[in-house]
Amino acid sequence: MFFVRSLRLMVRALAAESTHKQIAAGIALGMIVGLVPKGNLLAFMLLTGISSLRISLPAIFFSTFLFSWIATLLDPLTDRIGEIVLTQSSLVPFWTWLYDHPLVPWTQFNNTIVMGSLLLGVIASYPLYRITLPLVKKYEPPFSVRVKKMRLTKWLFGAEWIERIRTAI
Repeated sequence: MFFVRSLRLMVRALAAESTHKQIAAGIALGMIVGLVPKGNLLAFMLLTGISSLRISLPAIFFSTFLFSWIATLLDPLTDRIGEIVLTQSSLVPFWTWLYDHPLVPWTQFNNTIVMGSLLLGVIASYPLYRITLPLVKKYEPPFSVRVKKMRLTKWLFGAEWIERIRTAI
């Protein structure tokens, strides 16, 4: 039943149980997670924090997956951005102070690609939100109608009633 329940939750999310703003925000915030290199505390904290918000989880995960692939192409750009920020003479004391705290080195913020990716993602998230919002408003309703008409969707929502009856007995 775990598999059916998980599949039902995914279909429910795809069947527009999120608002257009939640879907667009999920795409924009998923981009930040997708751009930041994985395997550090910063990526984990970003994904955990963003996933705890009331936005579309499928949009977050789709966007994270997509932008993880795009991030490799942007590495030269993010490396340069991170180098500029981390080598600013006025910010060096701040970076040193930050690095001296216990958990902060695990974020790998001192890596030029990590810092550049984070900054690029944060700066580009609002424009991406503004671009995707009208697209989601236009294309999500027909997609949602198609998903709701699928036999699998109808079967999964029927399985929900069967599960409720079983637990009641």
